[in-house]
Amino acid sequence: MDLTISKPIKIFALVAVIAAVGGAAMLMMKPKSSAAPIVVDTPGASPATTATTASTPAAASPKAAKPAGTRAAPPTSVAPATKPVKAAPSPVGTNGLPMTIDAALHSHRIVVVSVFDPQSSTDAIAYAEAKAGAGEAGVGFVGVSLLDSTAAGALTTSVPGGGLLPSPGVLIYRRPGMLVERLDGFNDRDVVAQAAAASATASPVTGSDSAS
Repeated sequence: MDLTISKPIKIFALVAVIAAVGGAAMLMMKPKSSAAPIVVDTPGASPATTATTASTPAAASPKAAKPAGTRAAPPTSVAPATKPVKAAPSPVGTNGLPMTIDAALHSHRIVVVSVFDPQSSTDAIAYAEAKAGAGEAGVGFVGVSLLDSTAAGALTTSVPGGGLLPSPGVLIYRRPGMLVERLDGFNDRDVVAQAAAASATASPVTGSDSAS
């Protein structure tokens, strides 16, 4: 086999080698390009403080730090508002009589008061007769138990001469708080009704006018 290489082929191969060597030399001699920094101009800032940033993202701004050694003030507790305490109503009216009798005198000019012992059967009958007599006379009626220390005590103080209340008994008052009749012992409805009718014009028992 004839391996003789023709002259044109030799020339072509030489040119290709030269071109390859030249291209490699040019690549080695070409300076590497570097990314140009991005200059951010801040209005009013000096050139020394001008910030330059590359392709990396800007760092997040840190949160404002709390001053060292300071603590949050504890919440101030507010005391609940206190409701005003209402004073207990007085058991005695302005006329010195128990409130039950005082209130009845606001509605009726004449009031029959039956004084009784709830533990006595006789007093129970006397109470019923006094109430019936007041109804016949068209006047007010109030029962006062001797076991009610508040009402009985106030009534005892208002009666002329003090002492014990009748048991049973009837006291008849005229507005504003004058004792005009006193019936001791048992009295039926007719007696109570007649006494109540006469009380409209009867003179008060001495010292019984307790009105202020």
